[in-house]
Order: sequence, then C-alpha cells, then structure tokens
Amino acid sequence: MIVNYVRDATRDSPVNIAVARVVLAGYLVWKTLPYDWLLVAQAPFAGFATYRFAIPPWPELLVVEKWLLIALLCCFAVGYRIRVTALGAALIVGHFGMVRFVLNTSGGATALFFSAWYLLFFALYAGDEADGLSVDAVRRTGTRSLDELRAVLKDDGGERTYTMAPLRWSLLAFAIIYFGSGVSKLYTAGLAWFAPSNLSQNLYFFNVVGTHPLGIGAALVEYPFVVSALAVGTVVLEVGLLLVILLGLPVWPVVFGLLGMHTGVALFMGIVFFDVVPMFALFVAWDRLYARAVRTDRLDVVYDEFCYFCSRSLYPFKLLDVNGTVRFHSQSDLPRQYRERDGRDGIDFDRAMYAFRDGVAYEGYDAFRQLLRQFTVFAPLAWVMGRAPVRAVGERIYRHVAANRSQYFVCRVALDDSESASATEQTEYRSTR
Repeated sequence: MIVNYVRDATRDSPVNIAVARVVLAGYLVWKTLPYDWLLVAQAPFAGFATYRFAIPPWPELLVVEKWLLIALLCCFAVGYRIRVTALGAALIVGHFGMVRFVLNTSGGATALFFSAWYLLFFALYAGDEADGLSVDAVRRTGTRSLDELRAVLKDDGGERTYTMAPLRWSLLAFAIIYFGSGVSKLYTAGLAWFAPSNLSQNLYFFNVVGTHPLGIGAALVEYPFVVSALAVGTVVLEVGLLLVILLGLPVWPVVFGLLGMHTGVALFMGIVFFDVVPMFALFVAWDRLYARAVRTDRLDVVYDEFCYFCSRSLYPFKLLDVNGTVRFHSQSDLPRQYRERDGRDGIDFDRAMYAFRDGVAYEGYDAFRQLLRQFTVFAPLAWVMGRAPVRAVGERIYRHVAANRSQYFVCRVALDDSESASATEQTEYRSTR
C-alpha cells in the first residue's frame, strides 16, 4: 500500500510520479483557493513585529501570488515545464507558509513548508525518465529519432525501470519531520511525557475548558494506563517512521498507526490535521492499483510507422500499458490475419490508424477511442467520445488532422543513413500490396 522509496528506489512504470504530481498540486490548490489574503494582511501584527517582513507592503500582491500559484500548480500537475513550474510554486508556497505561520503556528501552516520541499525535489529531478507521463515527456520525444520511438512502441514487455527520486527524498524528509516531533517531546518533557497526568491535562483542557464539540476525550482521563499507552505510542510511531524507512522495512504498519493516531487526536481533542492524508497519499503504490484497473483483453493497434507525429502521439499510451495488453504494429510487421484484411472490408491501413479487438476492426476516431477504453482511468472520456454530438465533431477533427497532419506537425521525416533499413521495410511493404 505505502512504498518505502528509500528501499525500493525504482518502479517498473512512471505512474506513481504522475499521480503524485496531481495529488500534490490538487492539495495545494485546495489549500490556496479559500484563503482571503487581503483579510490576513489587515490583521494586527504588533505581537509579531519580528516577522512583519513576510507581509508585502502592498497586500494585493498576495492575491496576485495566489492566482499565479494556482496557474503554476495546474501546469505542474500535467507536467508542463516541471522544473520552472515546480520551482516557482515552491517559492510562493514557502512565502504563503511564512505569512500563515506569523498568525497561526498550527500544522496547517507548517504543512505548506513540507509541500514547498516536495515541489523543490520535483524541480530538482525534472527531466528524468520517471516523468514519462507528462507534457514535458511528450515534448522531449521531439528530440528522439523515429527508430527510437518505434523501438519503444514495439517493445513487448522488456524490463523498464524508473527512478522515483522526488518521492524518495520527499518520504525521507517527511519521516525526518515526524522524527523531530517525537524527539522534541522527549527533549522538552523527558520521561514526564509518558506520565498519565501530562496527556490527561491536555485532554481535560480541550474537552472541558476548550471548544471540542464532542467532549468525549474527558472520559479517557479515568483510565491513566490507557493515557500513558497513548503517549508512548505517539512517540514510538513518530520516531519509528524514519527507523523503518532506513532499515528497509515495510512502511505501511507505521503509516496506518500514524493515521490512527491523528484520527484519535481529532476525536478526543478536536485537533484535526487533515493535511497528513494527502501527504501520505503521495507514497501510495498507485501503480499497483492502476495495474488492477487496466483491462486484460488484448488490443492490436496498427499505425503508420513512418509518421513521426503518430509515433509521438502513441508514446504515452505505451507507458500506460503496464500489463502489456496493447500491441502496436506497423505496416511492415503486420500479423498475417491483419495483412490479409488490408484492402478488404473497407480496411485501408494507409488511410487511418486501426485497432482490432476480438477480430473487430475500428478505424480512425473509433480506433483512438478503443485505445482509451483499454485504460480504465479514461473510461469516462471514452464514453463521452461515443455520444453522438461529440462523435460527429471528433470524427471530422480526426479526418482533418489525418489528411493534413504534415501541414501542422512533423510527420514524414527525411530518411537518413541510419533509417535506410526503415526505407527498405517501407518498399517491401508496398511491394506486397
């Protein structure tokens, strides 16, 4: 469930990095949107004169930063110029953390600092192969030769590994923060932290004197052994996360223990630290969950192997095919059952891309829709594409792009010496028709 990226630094697909970007960006947008920074700037800062520098002289700048941050996070989520957008977002998130920390030192404020670190790690390792499912990766395919792209598409499941460096260092940083929290409890209170009276005072304050809406935590005061056990468990879990990571042990028992600890704090003390949920969600084994959601029936796709634009467009789908259920075929290596159908039943491989599922041929727009259907995460999009109004527009767009793609994109590349073999393949294919 939770990956120990310090022990397992690589994965066999780039899915986890892509999902982590979306989770982190979505979390920060959720944190940023409702905040009224103009109201914050009007708060009295007499007691925080030392930190007054964090507030700009023109509070409107905070509003500008807010919307700039949201724009950067949206670009970061889809993987557009990750190094720039992640670094820019990290600087703004760090500044917002400073502003919030001036007024409120709660976990909701410190979580912004954690997020800034995570964004910096993504910026530092931007451009790695693990960013394969991103706009940047699609843009980088423009620097790869046609032979290289064909080799990727026709790879029948060879070993591929992706280094999860951003998630590795983010997990380690998060564990160090928890470790510091546990050690600080012992440093400030010593063994007195485990005394029943210590935690009981907090429970009494939040449930009787404070504003806890439930007040159920006061009942725990009657059970000093339970209170001491909870205090011990808190320190063990906070310190233990870093230890199990460094020792290469499974992380999920400690993570579930920490989530249970935060749930108990919310129930018995009314202190809700929701931010740990998306923080831990970054390290979930999303690739394993995704692999279970991908269809298992086979889909054969026939595309123009000499079309540079086609190869680049299909590249992300190859990375998404973690179960190896999609087979990409070019005209020169068609299986016999498809080669024999060329020119029959209206099938013309020169005219459009084709997809074959259970012997049924799908052409052009429908072939692309079948390719999306193969991946369950795109099922809603594939369903929408099948509706009559969308289909009518989509088919016209596909036909227009297919007929004029050389005008809009780099399509048929010039064949150099390194691609002479490809030219021979093309000639041989034409001669068989």
